Amino acid sequence: MIVTLAPRASVRFAATALPDSCQGPALQHLMTLRVTSWSMYPALCKGDSLELGPPDPFHAGDLIVFRTPFGLMCHRLIARQGDCVLTKGDASSGLPEQVMISDVLGIVTAVTRGSTRVPTADLAALAPLPPWARVLDHLIVTCQENSRRIVRRAIRPALRHPRLGKFIASQIAYYATLTPIGISPIQTFQDAVILNASTLSPDHERQLNPPPLPPLLALRLGPIPLGCFHPQSNRLDIRPLLAGTPVESALARMAAGRQEG
Repeated sequence: MIVTLAPRASVRFAATALPDSCQGPALQHLMTLRVTSWSMYPALCKGDSLELGPPDPFHAGDLIVFRTPFGLMCHRLIARQGDCVLTKGDASSGLPEQVMISDVLGIVTAVTRGSTRVPTADLAALAPLPPWARVLDHLIVTCQENSRRIVRRAIRPALRHPRLGKFIASQIAYYATLTPIGISPIQTFQDAVILNASTLSPDHERQLNPPPLPPLLALRLGPIPLGCFHPQSNRLDIRPLLAGTPVESALARMAAGRQEG
């Protein structure tokens, strides 16, 4: 079950945006974990919010959150073997997976479903979602993926067409908007840490408080994100679908021109 991070304030971002050393404290004090799959059904459902406590001591049956190459996962602890633990999703029929203890970020202490919050010891008190909810969610996700695939196959050739591509690019560049992107999630977390300034050297203070850089600018076409523009280097990071097409060069010229203007 892959989970995502959402600050208890505003902006959303992936857990991998934070360094490994920050993830544990962030999850326990600043961030909310949200379940995004059904691998722990019926104990946990997609959309549930999780609260995390320290990753020790472990007990069989605990719900633990740990790092994987694909993001964060929440599974049930089956057993401990030396420097590793065995975990498995409640809805999984496969073999338990081995996880290094150093990759465990914490133990789930409470779960919120809708407006109801319960500690994990009382998890059975949460009303489970009906079985058809999983089927419906699977159908919605499948339709969304198929729709995106069809759109990509249709748009890419049109954007690469010698004449049609240039026309589409000019229209997108004309109607696209540039808006500043807020402070990064890493900086938000760093600012939330209270430091004793009297114990810091001037060099250390300069490292912690570097001079502000020009804000990144988000490129959007209405509600559709197209990429972001770096004013300091005039670099454009664009969606892969648009990369290498006339839209990329048109947006780069538009962004640079508006900055100079």
